[in-house]
Amino acid sequence: MYRRHVEYRVRQAQLSDRSAILAFHRALYTKHRAAVMPEGMQLLYAYRDFESVLADDVDAMLRNPATAILVAEEIEGAPLGYVTGYVENDPRRVLSRKGIVGDWYVTEKLRGTGVGKRLLDALMAVFREAGCNLAEIATWPFNEGTRKVIDRLGFEEIQVVYRREL
Repeated sequence: MYRRHVEYRVRQAQLSDRSAILAFHRALYTKHRAAVMPEGMQLLYAYRDFESVLADDVDAMLRNPATAILVAEEIEGAPLGYVTGYVENDPRRVLSRKGIVGDWYVTEKLRGTGVGKRLLDALMAVFREAGCNLAEIATWPFNEGTRKVIDRLGFEEIQVVYRREL
Protein backbone atom coordinates (compact mmCIF):
# COMPACT_ATOMS: atom_id res chain seq x y z
CA MET A 1 0.00 0.00 0.00
CA TYR A 2 1.30 3.45 -0.91
CA ARG A 3 1.68 5.66 2.14
CA ARG A 4 2.82 9.20 2.44
CA HIS A 5 2.86 11.86 5.09
CA VAL A 6 0.50 14.66 4.30
CA GLU A 7 -0.39 17.81 6.23
CA TYR A 8 -4.16 18.10 6.39
CA ARG A 9 -7.06 19.45 8.39
CA VAL A 10 -10.59 18.24 9.12
CA ARG A 11 -13.42 20.76 8.86
CA GLN A 12 -17.17 21.04 8.46
CA ALA A 13 -18.21 20.79 4.81
CA GLN A 14 -19.71 23.78 3.02
CA LEU A 15 -22.02 23.96 0.01
CA SER A 16 -18.94 24.83 -2.04
CA ASP A 17 -17.60 21.31 -1.27
CA ARG A 18 -20.46 19.67 -3.20
CA SER A 19 -18.39 18.47 -6.17
CA ALA A 20 -15.68 16.93 -3.96
CA ILE A 21 -18.25 15.24 -1.71
CA LEU A 22 -20.14 13.94 -4.73
CA ALA A 23 -16.89 12.55 -6.17
CA PHE A 24 -16.16 10.76 -2.87
CA HIS A 25 -19.75 9.54 -2.62
CA ARG A 26 -19.58 8.18 -6.18
CA ALA A 27 -16.21 6.51 -5.51
CA LEU A 28 -17.54 4.88 -2.32
CA TYR A 29 -20.72 3.54 -3.90
CA THR A 30 -19.35 2.58 -7.30
CA LYS A 31 -15.60 1.96 -7.42
CA HIS A 32 -15.03 0.83 -3.83
CA ARG A 33 -18.22 -1.18 -3.55
CA ALA A 34 -17.50 -2.93 -6.86
CA ALA A 35 -13.99 -3.77 -5.63
CA VAL A 36 -15.22 -5.50 -2.46
CA MET A 37 -18.59 -6.90 -3.60
CA PRO A 38 -18.77 -10.60 -4.45
CA GLU A 39 -19.88 -11.55 -7.94
CA GLY A 40 -23.65 -11.77 -8.41
CA MET A 41 -24.75 -9.35 -5.67
CA GLN A 42 -24.91 -6.19 -7.79
CA LEU A 43 -28.65 -6.43 -8.49
CA LEU A 44 -29.43 -6.52 -4.75
CA TYR A 45 -27.91 -3.03 -4.43
CA ALA A 46 -28.93 -1.58 -7.81
CA TYR A 47 -30.82 1.66 -8.53
CA ARG A 48 -32.40 2.67 -11.85
CA ASP A 49 -30.61 6.02 -12.16
CA PHE A 50 -27.74 5.72 -9.73
CA GLU A 51 -26.06 8.98 -10.71
CA SER A 52 -29.23 10.89 -9.78
CA VAL A 53 -29.49 8.96 -6.52
CA LEU A 54 -25.92 9.88 -5.59
CA ALA A 55 -26.47 13.56 -6.40
CA ASP A 56 -29.78 13.60 -4.50
CA ASP A 57 -28.10 12.00 -1.46
CA VAL A 58 -25.30 14.58 -1.39
CA ASP A 59 -27.68 17.51 -1.93
CA ALA A 60 -29.98 16.28 0.85
CA MET A 61 -27.07 15.91 3.28
CA LEU A 62 -25.69 19.36 2.46
CA ARG A 63 -29.12 21.00 2.91
CA ASN A 64 -29.93 19.22 6.16
CA PRO A 65 -28.55 21.11 9.19
CA ALA A 66 -28.98 17.93 11.27
CA THR A 67 -26.41 16.10 9.12
CA ALA A 68 -22.76 16.54 9.98
CA ILE A 69 -20.43 16.32 7.00
CA LEU A 70 -16.74 16.58 7.73
CA VAL A 71 -14.04 16.72 5.08
CA ALA A 72 -10.33 16.08 5.34
CA GLU A 73 -8.24 18.23 3.05
CA GLU A 74 -4.60 18.96 2.49
CA ILE A 75 -3.45 22.32 3.78
CA GLU A 76 -3.22 23.38 0.12
CA GLY A 77 -6.87 22.38 -0.23
CA ALA A 78 -6.89 19.02 -2.07
CA PRO A 79 -9.73 16.87 -0.63
CA LEU A 80 -8.72 13.56 0.97
CA GLY A 81 -11.96 12.09 2.31
CA TYR A 82 -15.22 12.66 4.13
CA VAL A 83 -17.46 11.30 6.84
CA THR A 84 -21.15 11.95 7.46
CA GLY A 85 -23.41 11.40 10.41
CA TYR A 86 -26.54 12.41 12.25
CA VAL A 87 -28.11 12.03 15.69
CA GLU A 88 -31.10 9.86 16.56
CA ASN A 89 -32.99 10.00 19.83
CA ASP A 90 -35.05 7.12 21.24
CA PRO A 91 -36.13 7.94 24.81
CA ARG A 92 -37.33 4.34 25.30
CA ARG A 93 -33.71 3.13 25.34
CA VAL A 94 -31.27 3.33 28.24
CA LEU A 95 -28.64 4.74 25.87
CA SER A 96 -31.18 6.99 24.21
CA ARG A 97 -29.14 9.37 22.07
CA LYS A 98 -26.97 7.84 19.37
CA GLY A 99 -24.76 9.23 16.69
CA ILE A 100 -25.06 7.35 13.42
CA VAL A 101 -22.14 7.32 11.02
CA GLY A 102 -23.42 7.46 7.45
CA ASP A 103 -20.65 7.46 4.87
CA TRP A 104 -16.92 7.23 5.53
CA TYR A 105 -14.42 7.38 2.69
CA VAL A 106 -10.75 8.22 2.23
CA THR A 107 -8.90 8.30 -1.07
CA GLU A 108 -7.34 4.93 -1.74
CA LYS A 109 -3.73 6.13 -1.65
CA LEU A 110 -4.18 7.52 1.88
CA ARG A 111 -5.96 4.60 3.51
CA GLY A 112 -4.07 3.31 6.51
CA THR A 113 -2.38 6.66 7.18
CA GLY A 114 -4.73 7.87 9.92
CA VAL A 115 -6.86 10.21 7.81
CA GLY A 116 -9.96 8.03 8.20
CA LYS A 117 -9.47 7.65 11.95
CA ARG A 118 -9.07 11.39 12.34
CA LEU A 119 -12.29 11.98 10.37
CA LEU A 120 -14.15 9.45 12.52
CA ASP A 121 -12.69 10.89 15.75
CA ALA A 122 -13.87 14.36 14.70
CA LEU A 123 -17.36 12.99 14.06
CA MET A 124 -17.35 11.25 17.47
CA ALA A 125 -16.55 14.66 19.01
CA VAL A 126 -19.58 16.14 17.19
CA PHE A 127 -21.72 13.30 18.59
CA ARG A 128 -20.40 13.80 22.15
CA GLU A 129 -21.07 17.53 21.90
CA ALA A 130 -24.65 16.71 20.81
CA GLY A 131 -25.14 14.64 23.96
CA CYS A 132 -24.87 11.21 22.35
CA ASN A 133 -24.05 8.29 24.58
CA LEU A 134 -23.31 5.78 21.83
CA ALA A 135 -22.30 5.67 18.18
CA GLU A 136 -23.36 3.31 15.45
CA ILE A 137 -21.71 2.51 12.13
CA ALA A 138 -22.70 0.10 9.37
CA THR A 139 -20.86 -1.34 6.41
CA TRP A 140 -21.44 -3.96 3.76
CA PRO A 141 -20.96 -7.50 5.07
CA PHE A 142 -18.43 -8.18 2.30
CA ASN A 143 -16.31 -5.12 3.12
CA GLU A 144 -13.78 -7.09 5.17
CA GLY A 145 -11.15 -4.33 5.37
CA THR A 146 -13.56 -1.79 6.80
CA ARG A 147 -15.07 -4.37 9.14
CA LYS A 148 -11.62 -5.05 10.60
CA VAL A 149 -11.02 -1.32 11.08
CA ILE A 150 -14.41 -0.86 12.75
CA ASP A 151 -13.66 -3.78 15.09
CA ARG A 152 -10.26 -2.28 15.99
CA LEU A 153 -11.99 1.02 16.80
CA GLY A 154 -14.07 -0.71 19.50
CA PHE A 155 -17.43 -1.11 17.77
CA GLU A 156 -19.47 -4.28 18.39
CA GLU A 157 -21.52 -6.00 15.68
CA ILE A 158 -25.17 -5.90 16.77
CA GLN A 159 -27.25 -6.81 13.72
CA VAL A 160 -26.98 -8.65 10.43
CA VAL A 161 -29.42 -7.91 7.58
CA TYR A 162 -30.20 -10.42 4.85
CA ARG A 163 -31.61 -9.70 1.38
CA ARG A 164 -32.59 -11.78 -1.64
CA GLU A 165 -34.19 -11.30 -5.00
CA LEU A 166 -37.68 -12.83 -5.38
